[in-house]
Amino acid sequence: MAQPTEETVSVRALGERGTLARILPLLPVARSTLVPPGDDAAVSTLEGGSVVTTCDMMIEGPDFRFDWSTPHDVGWKAMASNLADVAAMGATPTGVIVAVACPAETSIEVLEGIARGIADGLQAMAPGCGVLGGDLSTASELCLSVTVLGELAGHPPVLRSGAQPGDVVAVAGELGVSERGLRVLAEHTEQAGEVLSEQSRDVLRDRHPEVAHHLAPTAPIALGVVAAQAGASAMMDISDGLVLDATRMAEASGVSINLDGALKDDEEALMGGEDHGLLACFPEGSALPEGFRAVGVVGAPGEHVVTVGGEALAVSRGGWDPYRDSSSVNTAVSP
Repeated sequence: MAQPTEETVSVRALGERGTLARILPLLPVARSTLVPPGDDAAVSTLEGGSVVTTCDMMIEGPDFRFDWSTPHDVGWKAMASNLADVAAMGATPTGVIVAVACPAETSIEVLEGIARGIADGLQAMAPGCGVLGGDLSTASELCLSVTVLGELAGHPPVLRSGAQPGDVVAVAGELGVSERGLRVLAEHTEQAGEVLSEQSRDVLRDRHPEVAHHLAPTAPIALGVVAAQAGASAMMDISDGLVLDATRMAEASGVSINLDGALKDDEEALMGGEDHGLLACFPEGSALPEGFRAVGVVGAPGEHVVTVGGEALAVSRGGWDPYRDSSSVNTAVSP
């Protein structure tokens, strides 16, 4: 953990009030906000009668490491991963609540960088969505907990349980790009001896677009509403890999899913997670909305829940499991 210098100030030195005074001006306020952060709770308006809510955590070590990610990356990625869950319901994100816990000696510049990443991520992926409030606390590692609210504007949510035999399976966004970026980072970190220098990280970002995508993915948030309006029968965020998430959708819908045989030899596209694209099903014969591409078809329940080119997979589910996989690569390196 880097100690404060004459150029940096720790959150311990600033205290909670001083830290908030540095962070809050960096965060956007949602258009729907009636009472912004600063009171006991925020107040916002919603056009529809239903509210979509999701929550996710990012923890230094299992979810990110500071020799790979800048603070800006961490804030941006926290938005991408959470906004995609709301988009997958066919909803428009309207506000986020961010709770941060960090060691007391953390430089305020780290939290300011995260705040700027949050602001830029919201502007890029969900314009008009802002920060409603949050909380600050201490912890041995930096942790973010993000809650996102969304509105359906009077339309029913698109569930993962609505897929029907004959539906076309389609995706929006990248497949396997984040996994390729992760592998590049892991390979060069091993060569460097467990920790990647800031200069090496920046060179990798410039030379390998997949590295930049892994560290700060741009999720196709607006396409969630587009898919819902086009009649999507089922939808979900691809956060843990195409095969694993297609398995979840098929099981929830009581169907099978046969993915395109062209994907058979693309392990990264099938198993890689953290691209935060959208997996959706559309009725047979319907036109796919712009931004989606077909990757399979829904079938009746069968012996295998998910197949590729009609063949069973060598592994049952694949994809990312935080309890199984998080310790394999991401060892925390504090700023």
